[in-house]
Amino acid sequence: MQNGNAQPRRTVAVLFGGRSLEHDVSIVSGLQVLHAIDPEQFTAIPIYIDPRGRWWTGDALWHRDAFGSQGPHTAQLNEVSLSQTFGESVLTFGDQAGQSRPGLRIDVFLPILHGTYGEDGCIQGLLELAGCAYVGCGVGAAAVGMNKRFSKIMAAHMGIPVVPWQSVPRQVLDGDESWPGRISAEVEAAFPWPVIVKPCNLGSSAGVSVAHASADLTAGILKVFEFDTEALIEPFIKNRLELNVAVLGVDPPIASVTEMPVTIKESPLSFGDKYKRAGRKSLRSSEGMASAVRVLDPTDLPPSMRATAQEYAVRVFSALGCEGIARIDFLIDTDRDQLYFNEINTLPGSLSYYLFAAAPRYWLITELLTKLIDRAERANAIRKRLRREPTQELRLFG
Repeated sequence: MQNGNAQPRRTVAVLFGGRSLEHDVSIVSGLQVLHAIDPEQFTAIPIYIDPRGRWWTGDALWHRDAFGSQGPHTAQLNEVSLSQTFGESVLTFGDQAGQSRPGLRIDVFLPILHGTYGEDGCIQGLLELAGCAYVGCGVGAAAVGMNKRFSKIMAAHMGIPVVPWQSVPRQVLDGDESWPGRISAEVEAAFPWPVIVKPCNLGSSAGVSVAHASADLTAGILKVFEFDTEALIEPFIKNRLELNVAVLGVDPPIASVTEMPVTIKESPLSFGDKYKRAGRKSLRSSEGMASAVRVLDPTDLPPSMRATAQEYAVRVFSALGCEGIARIDFLIDTDRDQLYFNEINTLPGSLSYYLFAAAPRYWLITELLTKLIDRAERANAIRKRLRREPTQELRLFG
């Protein structure tokens, strides 16, 4: 029982699922977060977004067993929608006849939506239009972070080394049929074979391939265009290591310990490598990315490179204006002892909380979430105080 001086519990809506290739991974992360929110301070509400974009809530969504190959049984759930009346921050319930019932006031939304429409600024834009408080990056930081080309440009502008790249927009398919030869010649002039071909705006290695010759390159670009509207081509670093650092958005931002995913040098980590490595937890595991194969703070990593990666991670996070928790991924060219910025994940799997749990100052995920929720409410209060009405000198009517 709360005493008379206790603050009322705030209502936090956890959004997960979504219209993304990473739909299932989002469910795993969403359930982790849902069960980690401090029940003494918050009332957590699960909001599942199905692959068609419909929003559902209900007690069944607390349980992993509810999610089969076809998703949860919606007969056990209530469909909801977000009121677009600015500042209401209300979820409206709809019944079978299409009538609405009294809504549920939400204090803070917690998007745990990996990939398209969740990590790229789309859901953030919806919440901004409605004037809702939400955890994590804003529209601009999310959009730039999702686009690998934009984030590389930003990192390079900050003086951080990046792997060189070439961009191929999908519009090449609308031109003359000689584009494969032209693109191949441009790539050969810039990089030696083999090269990496990957989508510009997707995560989890979907659509990534290695091209050893012109035919592979064309096939790889066409494969990317099944998923994305822009392909990036980069030189293949044969003797490479991956190194990741998470950053927590507080004042000032805090870098986590480093992690080195176990990779196969002949090819980049695939989606299965990241989430369904044989002998490890399944995709349905409540551990999610925390169960993946990795080495935390590898002892053979030179301290100077560890410190540089942490510094670069904070610099990228700050330059993009990120909030919440982001993970910045680097590549190490072991032949040249060179560290490169690779990409930023503005909503990493499992929120990368395990990287902070391993830090000298131990962070529980519950503690991290409380900090982020509090920060989201403060940021929303600041946004609401900004002037949006036209001043008298800007009015054309009246």
